[in-house]
Amino acid sequence: MIKAQDIQFWQIRKRANRRKPWEVRWRVDAAQFSRSYLTKALGETYRAGLVAAARNGEVFSLATGEPASWERSSETFYSLARSYAAMRWADSPANSRKCTADQLVPVTLALLDPRKAKRNRPADALLRRALRSYAFIPPTWERPVPDDIASALAWLADASRPLADLTDAEVIREGLSALAQNINGKRAAAKTLARRRGVWHTCLEYAVERKLLAVNPVAGIKVKRARITDAVDPRAVPNLEQARRLLAAVAGLTNGKGRGPHLAAFFAVLYYAGLRPAEARHLRGDDLTLPASGWGSATLAGSTPDVGDKWTDDGGQYDPRALKHRPAGAVRIVPLPPVLVALLRAHLERWGTAPDGRVFFDTAAGAEHAPITNVMYGQLWRRARAVALSDTEQAAGLAKRPYDLRHGCASLLLNSGVPATEIARRLGHSLTVLLSTYAHWFTGMEQEANRLIDAALSDSEPSRDVPGAHGLPTGQTPDPANT
Repeated sequence: MIKAQDIQFWQIRKRANRRKPWEVRWRVDAAQFSRSYLTKALGETYRAGLVAAARNGEVFSLATGEPASWERSSETFYSLARSYAAMRWADSPANSRKCTADQLVPVTLALLDPRKAKRNRPADALLRRALRSYAFIPPTWERPVPDDIASALAWLADASRPLADLTDAEVIREGLSALAQNINGKRAAAKTLARRRGVWHTCLEYAVERKLLAVNPVAGIKVKRARITDAVDPRAVPNLEQARRLLAAVAGLTNGKGRGPHLAAFFAVLYYAGLRPAEARHLRGDDLTLPASGWGSATLAGSTPDVGDKWTDDGGQYDPRALKHRPAGAVRIVPLPPVLVALLRAHLERWGTAPDGRVFFDTAAGAEHAPITNVMYGQLWRRARAVALSDTEQAAGLAKRPYDLRHGCASLLLNSGVPATEIARRLGHSLTVLLSTYAHWFTGMEQEANRLIDAALSDSEPSRDVPGAHGLPTGQTPDPANT
């Protein structure tokens, strides 16, 4: 039978002229313990964990003063990151697996032991390749790996910091500073740094869940955060005339494989209907309603991102899935303007569909209706920009990515006065995302809004002598009709 322990906690005290001035103090039976922190917030978080453990009746170690379940592990951040990647793998779509690995790479390299990292360090390019292509892809762990990769992974396992080091605030700050730098030495964009810090934070939350750490040390560090905006740069978004030039340029590209004329309609659905590229790749002939004249519609039932064979369960290039931010089986009906209906009718008359009904596919000989890849349509887009855009437009980054056509659709609808709720529905956005992403065009609509308000006020401004001039009756004002 375990004897009940006498545990007492004191308030956190500040000791002047100390590198870590905030001291947490407590007693387990006759033994007294303390731990110092750089900030009071870190100390309060640690103390709260101790108090909660005591209230839950946990046994405290007389050697460390901490709950026995908190015993320090020799596990390193590298081994934790691999465990975290394996935990996330099973329930994550392929794109999320890929993004997790992309962010874990710089975090893992930022948390190397400074002393060990100087000895026999492999080339940084090799370390990044070993991490991204092997360390964080669980299906590869049981397969043979090249000798150079195996050596790099062994070096990383030895040079990674122990998790116990991360209880030091200075180590956390050093890690944050390292994450702020890109490979080329330039400062990372605010959004990039936020993604890296986010993955690091959730990875350490997993360590707390496994009781490898008492608290998440990143959560207690206060840093100046850069402002992050999701708004689209209007300089990159094509207007109607520019979009028409680009689509015509794609249709005129010839390379002996027919990809240019075939993919003209692919890019057209991004602009005229606002589809995402993965949604256009998934589009089937049966999804389309294309009348001989007038408006048509597309019933979107899924998305097919091009993610690469390392990240999918079946080893394929693509990951067919439900629409973004929608449950399985959900659909989105998108109206198609007459110009797009005519383009799609002509496209289907010339090319037909793939055996599985897909509208867009590789037209190269021997391709056997293979799905179009990101690389394929990206190369065509670069050629089309060179043909259709002036040097000034290209230098400004206009329509640099095919995805900018979708932004062009949003701006066209906004500038045409289509209600924001309807635009959000067509694009598959929430209204909040629409307002933040396309904030520029809402700001630019101020003059038109003022004109409409002026018209309403000038046409219907009531006289103060007319009943009802003071507005609708309320609980605070009498109804003139009853006066």
